[in-house]
Amino acid sequence: MPQFEIRVSATAECALHIQGVGHPDDEVHGRSLLISATFVGPGLDSFGFLTDERKLRAILGAVASELDHKHLNKLPQFTDINPSAENVAYWVAEELLKRLPEGGRVQLKKVSVKLHRDAKVTYRL
Repeated sequence: MPQFEIRVSATAECALHIQGVGHPDDEVHGRSLLISATFVGPGLDSFGFLTDERKLRAILGAVASELDHKHLNKLPQFTDINPSAENVAYWVAEELLKRLPEGGRVQLKKVSVKLHRDAKVTYRL
């Protein structure tokens, strides 16, 4: 069945370290994360929109703000696991699912976390 997609993005400037990998990421370092969420839906509303992208940006922005200017290893969601891009993408997806309105026109399809211009991780639901 044909679907429309909409992608929104937010940024988070954070500090982190990856424990036990045995390379420079063991040390505390900064990251500028570009977090993108892609939503899908079956059709358009009476205005010709899939959904109000401003609402999606606000929801993603609220989730990203919980990571922004934080040391990720010190946050409760990352005390028992490394704050790898993979784990960040999974956590963002779970938070978005909690915050999306029930019965809405769109569903979350994937969350991507871009570490830098050459690397991006995607979690697909």
